[in-house]
Amino acid sequence: MSDPRPLVHVASHLLNQPLAITEQGAVMVIAAVRSQLNVSLLTSIEGQRMDAAALDAMAARGRSAADNRRAARNERRIFAAQDGIAIIPITGTLTKTWGLDPYSGMTGYDGIREKVLAAMEDDDIDGIFLDIDSPGGAVAGCFDLVDIIYASSAKKGGKPIYAIANEQMCSAAYAIGSAADKVFTPRTGEVGSVGVITLHADYSKALDNEGVKVTVLRAGAHKAEGSPYEPLKPDVAARIQETIDDMRSIFIDTVARNMNMTKKAVRETEALTYIGEKATGIGFATAVASTDQAWTQLLKRLGRT
Repeated sequence: MSDPRPLVHVASHLLNQPLAITEQGAVMVIAAVRSQLNVSLLTSIEGQRMDAAALDAMAARGRSAADNRRAARNERRIFAAQDGIAIIPITGTLTKTWGLDPYSGMTGYDGIREKVLAAMEDDDIDGIFLDIDSPGGAVAGCFDLVDIIYASSAKKGGKPIYAIANEQMCSAAYAIGSAADKVFTPRTGEVGSVGVITLHADYSKALDNEGVKVTVLRAGAHKAEGSPYEPLKPDVAARIQETIDDMRSIFIDTVARNMNMTKKAVRETEALTYIGEKATGIGFATAVASTDQAWTQLLKRLGRT
């Protein structure tokens, strides 16, 4: 972003003031603002004279060098960047640990976390764009990541964070996207599914049919509850249900906070998903927009268009 301070203020810090800077550095600073300050001639202590053309040429070389340094920083970054915006893809099934980048249809919360924190610390990055196409994934690690993104957003004093459903942002992926300052979905984008499930597989009869008998030996009455090698008992099912109900409550509280909705309104969606205008109508999205339109909105917020 351009510096909003008036040039007269900049000049007051550069001209006729003691500076802790090398002479070459001072000359480069004057060259950079020459046209704005209408400097036509610079004479050094040794009597070297630089006219407007020479100063402009020096400034151009300086900009080129700065561009090269910026490109080198981009190569070292752990995230892609364009126009001063960090682009963080969140695709496929989400899991607690999977490394920095989406791979083989999965994305790790650990990689998303590292990229968000790195973008927040990068002085050349002014905003973050979460490009999401995911049905969700693991609960473990999800809400800790969501809290980090929420605390990093502009609404909490950080950098603007925009999220787009491209084309799916459901369950754990929606929890992540909801932490952004603005949540966009295209006309066919799907968002929501504020719920939690546990899949229990009962292999006991299949094993019986194969002539295999598994005996579960326990030290502790509730050890290995819900084992796939024995039928699911009603009391065990009730305890599993209680656990996922608790997790759903955390999910509901998080989305209600992030999207400025009541907990009742979020709960009443009963884990439904919503497309396009219906998502904005229920409060799960800020606006209907394509990926390009959402990107343009972030550029506008940053004063780039």
